[in-house]
Amino acid sequence: MSGSRNITRRRITVIALASVAVLGFGAAITTAAWTDNVWFSAEADTATVELYGAVADAQPALDVANWQDADTEATAVAIPATAFESLTPSETRTVSIWLWNDSTTDLSVSLPTLDLTGDPLFDPTETAPSSPASIGVFTDAAGTTPYTATTLAAGATLNLYVVVRTPAWTSPADDAMQNVTSAGVSIPFTGTTP
Repeated sequence: MSGSRNITRRRITVIALASVAVLGFGAAITTAAWTDNVWFSAEADTATVELYGAVADAQPALDVANWQDADTEATAVAIPATAFESLTPSETRTVSIWLWNDSTTDLSVSLPTLDLTGDPLFDPTETAPSSPASIGVFTDAAGTTPYTATTLAAGATLNLYVVVRTPAWTSPADDAMQNVTSAGVSIPFTGTTP
């Protein structure tokens, strides 16, 4: 009987191996599948930031030839000296200025408090006992709404007004205010990305 047992074992082994082979082949067939891929590609760049200025009654054409790139105090847009020359008591003078956001992004454009320290026309410690003249930047030509900050869209312009006012100086009390020349007041606008 040991011979028939060996034959039975062989048959079982052959059947088992055949079953495993069939199952393995079937598993190999069932793991095959259709495949497809999706790839993405991305480019990135940074924004350009450019804030220009101009002095004009009407908006200049949006061409860099009509605007100034005044990035430093040394290259400041100059308001003509004639605009505020020969001031007299109780006078208000206004000059129209323009800002142009030629950036590819919006800018928050701010104006800090003007530094009038030591100016013989605008600093009260220098003009005492007389009242000083005043200078400021306003959103209206009448000089009623001071400018502080705004968001200026890319490509947009903003019209503002530099306003100088003199008090009601009288003689002889305020005679010292005659023939006084301002040292020059810097008006630094800053454009910052949001």
